[in-house]
Amino acid sequence: MSTKSSDKEYSKLSEKAPEWSVGIILYKGNAYPLAKSKFVKDEYYFSTNWRPVAKNIHSTDIVILKNGEVKKYKVKRRGEKYVQIILI
Repeated sequence: MSTKSSDKEYSKLSEKAPEWSVGIILYKGNAYPLAKSKFVKDEYYFSTNWRPVAKNIHSTDIVILKNGEVKKYKVKRRGEKYVQIILI
């Protein structure tokens, strides 16, 4: 899915993720911290109100987990506070 140079860039981005997050999500040109839902299995969430770990990212919309996995995602629902996603 990705090249070695983009793998390096992705790992650098994931290193910037806060300790509490499970990784980052590239969403509409920014990289936001990503959290795992405690209530719904295999669901994750983030907020565009959270401080991005990086801005103006020129990449497809993907999730980079702290374990190094790079996944595509699908938006499940957009609420007032959070955007819930599932990995595909």
